[in-house]
Amino acid sequence: MSLSKDEKKKEPSAVERMMGAYLKSLQERPVITKACTSGTITALGNFLSQLIVPNQGNGGKVVWRSVFAYGAFGFFISGPLIHKFYEMLDKIMPKKKDAAMLDGIKRVIMDRLICAPPFLLLFLYIVPILEGHGHAEAVKKIKETFLTVLIMNWRVWTIFQFVNINYIPQKYRVLFGNAVALVWTIFLATKRRQMAQS
Repeated sequence: MSLSKDEKKKEPSAVERMMGAYLKSLQERPVITKACTSGTITALGNFLSQLIVPNQGNGGKVVWRSVFAYGAFGFFISGPLIHKFYEMLDKIMPKKKDAAMLDGIKRVIMDRLICAPPFLLLFLYIVPILEGHGHAEAVKKIKETFLTVLIMNWRVWTIFQFVNINYIPQKYRVLFGNAVALVWTIFLATKRRQMAQS
């Protein structure tokens, strides 16, 4: 039996069904949903950056262990940790309906000073180990890049974090941060390719 035009209009599209399932999962299992989202988007960012800037040392092949390392970090560390940090932040400094700009700035300062430095340390240590480089190489990477990466993080991410923390509902903040990180990863990879070609 075929459906009438009115019945067809009432059926949700595949995208609407996926969004509905995602929102339901986000409501019922927020930590695992954010872990899956973060792991998937982080792995995708690494994969796309390898496509944009192929590794000449291995003939331009995708290093799947690196994709896995980024995805594992997103799933096990980034998604759950950032979720818990945002919960804690909202308890310590709850958003007020008539909040002044100063309150929003204080919330961002907490994120930038309390969350960003240890998060970057974890990233710079764990990802190289998961990629197979070992403890010594991870520590070396931290010593060589931590301060530069932290300063760049403060410069680039502060405005996005201001928007995220003060205007995005808590349940969507990890997703928003991952989406911005994906765009940022692709942007950096594109810049690296342009610099390599010039």
